[in-house]
Amino acid sequence: MNKKGDFFSALFVLILLVAIGYGGYYLYQNFPRDTIQLITQDKIEIRVNNTLPSKQFYENMRYADKIISYHISSSCPESKSSKMIEAIKTLESKTILVFRESSNAEINILCSDVSPQAEEKNHFVAGEGGPSRVLNTTLYSVILEGKVALYREGNCNNANVATHELLHALGFDHNNNPKSILYPTLKCDQEIDSEIINSINELYSVSSLPDLLFDKINATKSGRYLNFHFEVLNRGLKEAKSVNVNLYADDELMESFDLKEISIGSKKIIDVQNLKVPLNSKTIEFVIDYENQISEIYENNNRVILNAIN
Repeated sequence: MNKKGDFFSALFVLILLVAIGYGGYYLYQNFPRDTIQLITQDKIEIRVNNTLPSKQFYENMRYADKIISYHISSSCPESKSSKMIEAIKTLESKTILVFRESSNAEINILCSDVSPQAEEKNHFVAGEGGPSRVLNTTLYSVILEGKVALYREGNCNNANVATHELLHALGFDHNNNPKSILYPTLKCDQEIDSEIINSINELYSVSSLPDLLFDKINATKSGRYLNFHFEVLNRGLKEAKSVNVNLYADDELMESFDLKEISIGSKKIIDVQNLKVPLNSKTIEFVIDYENQISEIYENNNRVILNAIN
């Protein structure tokens, strides 16, 4: 009887010691601690600048794809329609652009017999053109819609007026070369100079893809509790689908976030409070598209590592 009582007493003491040990460990893990700011040593990449030889209305203006849809209004007479078709074919022959006729077009070509007054700002006697709806993604000024308005017939037998206005619809401004077709005063012997051709080919050499990156990110850690805020921006040329972000603490996966779709020029924002991570973790890493399932313009800007400030 005494031996049995001693056994249960010893067992009780053992259980009590284990409980005290676990309780102490729990208190140690969860005891309030000073908040530590986590910082990234590398500056988050926001913008890449293209240095184009030909001037544009805004930096890096282009349509989302090198295949651009257009529509010529039924009100345009055959003479103006044929000049516009000639202008389109000329650009196709000299650049990597491809134009496709469509009723739901990115570039709309309109015609009128009435010209605006010459003194009206940004108008030309024979026509006008330019982007009518633009989205700034921070990497590109993406032209969503463009317009060309052809008024009276030009004085040239060639398609210089139509080409001039079409280039404006592509985002190109006037230049200072009298021999260039983008000189403010049009003449019949002007041509599409090499600077325009090179600028178009450089801009549209980039495929129509998304480009995801962390626009803003910050985090603090108090003991084993992590608070953070991050923003994922799509600054590319195409919607990104099935976007995910993984969070690692010292290379151990802590959480995965499904951001679904992000359209161009848009961002998704995530705020999280008190996410449990290992107590002594020193490095927090955020990774976009960790399985590399999304083709992007730049693949080297999807990862940010934050370290504790000692």
